Amino acid sequence: MLGSETKTHEILKGLQQSLLRNINLKFILFGNKKIITKQLSKFKKLNSAVDIVNCIDFISMNDKPSEILKSKTSSMYQAINSVNDKISDAVLSFGNTGALMSLALLNIKTLPEIKRPSIASIWPNMNGESIVLDLGANTKLNSRYLIDNAILGSSLASILLKIERPSIGILNVGSEDYKGNEEIKIASDKLKTYGKSGIIDFFGYVEGNDISLGKTNVVVTDGFTGNIALKTAEGTAKLFQDHLNQAYRSSIFSKLGYFLSSIPLKSVKERLDPRVHNCGILTGLNALVVKCHGQSEYRGVSYASDIIYSLLYNSVNEKIKKYVIEMQDKINI
Repeated sequence: MLGSETKTHEILKGLQQSLLRNINLKFILFGNKKIITKQLSKFKKLNSAVDIVNCIDFISMNDKPSEILKSKTSSMYQAINSVNDKISDAVLSFGNTGALMSLALLNIKTLPEIKRPSIASIWPNMNGESIVLDLGANTKLNSRYLIDNAILGSSLASILLKIERPSIGILNVGSEDYKGNEEIKIASDKLKTYGKSGIIDFFGYVEGNDISLGKTNVVVTDGFTGNIALKTAEGTAKLFQDHLNQAYRSSIFSKLGYFLSSIPLKSVKERLDPRVHNCGILTGLNALVVKCHGQSEYRGVSYASDIIYSLLYNSVNEKIKKYVIEMQDKINI
């Protein structure tokens, strides 16, 4: 709870909302005990479901990697270590993404055959939902990482979206085979081979607008491009909501129209609200780690907590391990 711009009040409010829906949840909060205890008094139902580990040290958004790895008293390190020591089942962080990735990679470690974990998220589209990854874990474009992401994304989609053979696309500047740089082409050629062997369902290249169209169940990209796509989508959603609100306030007839259509509009706004769908799953690790924006509101906190509960309840990480092993066995045949 330290080192991010998310307010303690917002975190506690979000956790309490999630607790009301998922009564078996228990939380261990790593942060300033005095501040948390004072704020916690406002959330009576949450009080009995919380333990607090007092932390003074924290990793800031600007800390260097060398400083991060040395910091064994920070709130983030202790939270990750609690998972490593089997005290906690998952980590929810609002802090430095690079630090979270480095510490999780060092302590929790990756699944067999997965070189680097990636950040995956569930994106709404015109056909339902899709899995998009990587959203910022690995900013280096590497064909091996893209192939790993395809396997991890396929496993997530098969488990979370209940799709037997999820279709996989690589995000590119065009759909033509000759487009894209060498790393993307290498990954594409490899995935085509897997597709012909029946190991995966590889669609090919997809473009940015295809994400919203839902052309594939899984969209694979590198962390640099994926993070830009994510921030662009969030900004577009905010722009859409702002223009919609202005339009409905522009006249008495517009206000009447809003009143008559308020229920379906509320559903659409909630579905596209970037404050809610702001969490990413660090996929490919031996335990569940979820990352939220550093400026999350209680809605996003609540949604992330719900996602964690669902993933733990359905043993998704164990299923991913099994899926990845089975996929690698098929690849190595």
